[in-house]
Formats: sequence, C-alpha cells, structure tokens
Amino acid sequence: MIHGYAQNSDTFQRKMRRLEERLRTTFPNTEFTWPEGTLRLRVSDISGQVPAGSHGEPLNTLNPDLRAWFHLRYVQDPPHGLFESLDMIAGILKRDGPFDGVVAFSQGTVLAAMVASLLQEGGVRQRAYEEAMRSSRDALMPYPQTFKDLQHPPLKFGILYAGRVGRTSYYDWLYESPRIDTPFCHFVGMWDPMVDHEERDAVFAKLSSNEKSATIVHTGGHFAPTDKENNERVVDFIKRCCESGNNTRRGYNVRPSDGANGRAHSVGVRISPRTSRNISLAEWKGGLTEFPQSSLT
Repeated sequence: MIHGYAQNSDTFQRKMRRLEERLRTTFPNTEFTWPEGTLRLRVSDISGQVPAGSHGEPLNTLNPDLRAWFHLRYVQDPPHGLFESLDMIAGILKRDGPFDGVVAFSQGTVLAAMVASLLQEGGVRQRAYEEAMRSSRDALMPYPQTFKDLQHPPLKFGILYAGRVGRTSYYDWLYESPRIDTPFCHFVGMWDPMVDHEERDAVFAKLSSNEKSATIVHTGGHFAPTDKENNERVVDFIKRCCESGNNTRRGYNVRPSDGANGRAHSVGVRISPRTSRNISLAEWKGGLTEFPQSSLT
C-alpha cells in the first residue's frame, strides 16, 4: 500500500481503512504492508512558500508527517529520492514477500508501476534496459541495482488511484519492449485537477496492455474513492486477476446502470449512476485546470 506525495503511512492507512476492511472480509488471510516515504518534506515543498512563526521568523523545518517518494519541486531525471525509494521497496519485497499485488495513490503509483515492471518474469526488463542502452541516443534511467538479483514472482495485480507514469524517453525501457503485463485497475477522478489529460493518456498507453486491465471513472477529484460500490469493484478485479488457470477475460470500463437492477454488464457488482459512468476522453479534457508538470510527476 503505497501512499502519495505529502502523505505518510499512517494517514494513508486511515484513508484506506474501508478498503482494507473489505479486503480482509473477502480474503481473511490478507496481510498489508504500509511503507513510509523515504523523503521528509518541508512546508515549502508543498506550497512553495516559507511560513513565518509568531515573531516573523521563517519556519521551514522538516515535517515528519509530510513524506514523499521523490521530490516534485526539483525537475530532474531521475528526481531526487527515486532510487532510494526503489531500494527500500526492494528490501521490503525481499524481507516480507512474496506479495500478490500493490495498491497505490498518486505519486505512489509511479513507484508501483516501476516495481511491477522490474518484477516481470524471465529477466525481460533487464534485457529491455540493455537493449535500450545499445540502441538509444537519449539518456536513460539506470537499472536499479537492488532489483538485479531480487527473487520475487511477478505481481498479479495493481490498483492505481490517480495514476501517473514517467513520460519522457528517459523511462521508456520500463514501459516498452515488452509492455508491462501486470493487470492494473485504474481509478480516475473526472474532476481531478492534479492529473491532466496528457498524463491520463500516458497512463492508459503504458499501463493497460493486459486484457484484464480495468478503468473506473468516478465523479470526484484527487482522492481514492473507498465507498462500498468502488470497494466491490476492487474485490471483483482482484478475484479475476488471482483466478487459477489461463482465464483471460477482457477488462472492463464502468458503465451506467442497466435497467432496474442497476448492474453493470461486465463487472458483476452494483453500480451507482450518480458516482460512476462511462465517459469519453473529450469529456475529461473539458473543464480541467492545467498544471505545469515535470516528466515524472
């Protein structure tokens, strides 16, 4: 369970409490791990301004409650903190694994997708990196050393709320040739001001190759919806991903309710037309506030 920017493991666990309880009910032996972001942030990292104390003195100390996996305010590739965070996750996988899947929010989804990529079977991602090093003229993100000899099976699923990816050629080898084959369930806020339409397009292009992948649009903003209906969708998705055998049922998009019974055709759980519906990318692009973003946000 990987939190977002300026959160921490405790706040994220409180926000995801209802989903955790629902998963424990369906999967009684489920164990959760809540890692803490490796970077402690200052208030200025959030607002861009240094707050003043009661006597006008600057107050910009590190806040233990504000954590991140990498810095957003310093645009560089790789961003400060990214490799330290990947190293920490690799240590958790080695010490506490194996894990079946990952749940992540916002900045945490960048890390989650990279981990899913690096855990693909047969060393395909390391070969993709080596091939990219031979053929690319662009600078590339180095292969994380802590994942080279890590023994861990591929992730069976990923639940990504307000998903994000690296969008420049610096990160391409993580997402291409081959594509990431982990099935992802994408939760997208129709009015999310923090994830613009270009980033949404990039997420779907890079993280939707598996036939079981799903996209769920909610009519909220930048948060993880954990109401009953959306938690049921998560449970349904995990069940499909963890089924035995070679079932490759196609993924779904949430649709409006179908008649009086209010059920989606391909999801099998109750859907409220007030909170979720199938909309076009053109609708997402309208009415959204644009924010300047680095290549890894």
